[in-house]
Amino acid sequence: MNTRHLLRFFTLLLLVSLLIPGISASSPAVETSVEKGLSYLESRQNTDGGFIEPNTGTTSISATWFASQALVAAGEDPLSARWTKNGKTPLDYLAESPDGKSDGTGEIAKWITFTAACGKDPYTFADYDAVAALQEKIKEDGRVGNYIYTTYWGIFGLTAAGEDVKPQIAWLLTQQNADGSFGSYGTETGDSGDADNTAASIMALRAAGIPADDPAVEAAVQFLREAIEENGGYNYGYYSAPNLASTAWAVQAFCSVGIDPSTVKSSAGNSPVDYLLSLQKEDGSFRYTETLTDTPVGMTARAVAALSGCAYPILPGAQGFDIKGGTVSVTAPEDIPQADKPSVPSGAWEEITVTDGFGYTITISARPERIVSLAPANTEILFAVGAGDRVVAVTEYCTFPEEAATLPVIGGYSTINIERIVAANPDLIFAYHGNGEENINYLKHLGYNVITLNADSIAGTLHDIRLVGEAVGCTETAEKLVSDMEVRLSAVSEKLAGVPESEKPTMVHSMWTDPLWVSGNHTFQNEVIQYAGGINAVVTTEGWGIVTLEKFLLIDPDIIFVDTGMGMGEGAQDVLKNYFLTEPRLSTLTAVQNGHVYAVNADIIDRGGPRLVDGVEAIASIAHPEIFGEYEPDRSTVSSPAPVLGIIAGLAAVYLWKRKE
Repeated sequence: MNTRHLLRFFTLLLLVSLLIPGISASSPAVETSVEKGLSYLESRQNTDGGFIEPNTGTTSISATWFASQALVAAGEDPLSARWTKNGKTPLDYLAESPDGKSDGTGEIAKWITFTAACGKDPYTFADYDAVAALQEKIKEDGRVGNYIYTTYWGIFGLTAAGEDVKPQIAWLLTQQNADGSFGSYGTETGDSGDADNTAASIMALRAAGIPADDPAVEAAVQFLREAIEENGGYNYGYYSAPNLASTAWAVQAFCSVGIDPSTVKSSAGNSPVDYLLSLQKEDGSFRYTETLTDTPVGMTARAVAALSGCAYPILPGAQGFDIKGGTVSVTAPEDIPQADKPSVPSGAWEEITVTDGFGYTITISARPERIVSLAPANTEILFAVGAGDRVVAVTEYCTFPEEAATLPVIGGYSTINIERIVAANPDLIFAYHGNGEENINYLKHLGYNVITLNADSIAGTLHDIRLVGEAVGCTETAEKLVSDMEVRLSAVSEKLAGVPESEKPTMVHSMWTDPLWVSGNHTFQNEVIQYAGGINAVVTTEGWGIVTLEKFLLIDPDIIFVDTGMGMGEGAQDVLKNYFLTEPRLSTLTAVQNGHVYAVNADIIDRGGPRLVDGVEAIASIAHPEIFGEYEPDRSTVSSPAPVLGIIAGLAAVYLWKRKE
């Protein structure tokens, strides 16, 4: 790092410490909540200095980053004795963790903000010039990485290092929607805006010195004001239940423009501060939603940073906006009334008992007439076995068949909206592991019959189809569907029977590129590759995981297949495929040079439903066109409007959950 950079960086730290008041005057409720949150974080620090989520057994780089930002926001020193375990600080964990130096744009930016928050030099810490690595991600038009979300993370990192971000701000402003919002990916993809990305973009604009009264900032703030839910919380868009992560972003964005978030009220009189406070548990941790505890260390860290009034990036000496109000007055989930059970037409039905994916037995005394599906695979199965006319509500991800997309929506995976489910008045609910055990148990607590499906294999999918058929009285149709699928699978196996191992191509399935997410062992896609006559080149990766660019280059697969641009609007069908074809650092890959990079309909290879066989046949034609004919891409619009990274996080969470069991 040269003298000019050194002077700029430490001048920035000095200005932060001088310009921010040193004594907090937030409300007692907020201050108490922050202290309880800090105590919980202290209890979750691991002996390697990092922070560990419950029941995982492994320190989390993500949780450690959020925790360190929270500590600085609350006036703590991450390098002090309080935050030193076994002689290790959070910064030691960052330097020593193999996950620290990731190639992802956001991950590099987090490294910079992490080191800067600890008062260290991000140009040289751990013999790594993270600023230079981030600057390599800057495109000609100013964006960092390829998307809006990578650009605002890039701005956080660059401003934390004292770098100029005028080109990045100029590009970001071109991505603002007419309603003032920002999306995840970019206006060229048809991506709509949401509270999360709008709040983060506000923080990025403010970090770069854009005034709070700038028209673009004011428009974004107004969007946030209007996006608030009745209970004071925020969601990431559409029909999902409010959640802590989205709400924390919003609180931080309001603080960044000098608005007390406790004064931002819903029509019911609740503020986002009220909502955050309502999620805190007795041990000081915070739930993700009113009914679900998920990554409590990360959620608690987000809440502490937000309630401390600090916006990202959080640097040494930062003391945030003083939040004057906030009470725990939001309606608790147990206050949600249980709907009366729907009347069921009389008819021939023999009471049955089935066993679901959790091992629970469910007795069904009458023919289900009002069915709610909490996952797209469940929905596809229900329609395929002939019960689609009895499905009354689905998730925002349920877009196939077309009739499903017209049904009322009750939220996402872990952000299912309990009130919407109650309003649907179901007599049977089909859930999925990714909905979260607490959500599922809460629905049972309300008195609903809930069958949970958890297939993670082709055999498991066939089992689930039979289970659904039995539960809804469509046994014959379900058995016929399974039989047809088995015949098609056998046909694939028979055609590949004579292919020697040496002629099977190495393949990689990638769901995202910044950073590189791939499908490793214990995944649907791994089994699909094997069934289709390929070899998974990343089979040593645990579940759905991240690989570095360097490792990917060493793996050098024969074939790469990616999801079509799910969740990014109709203009992004080939966005992931195009990344591999246009990224200069990947130009030497065998798959790229031979033109063996394919985009495959995400819904047929990511869902454990009837179309999974379509996925096997598609990958078989990619792996062995000499046997199955040339691959013909399915250009239909895929998946939901929700962010793809949320889907990836859900898949990863399910994998960890199932491995824990």
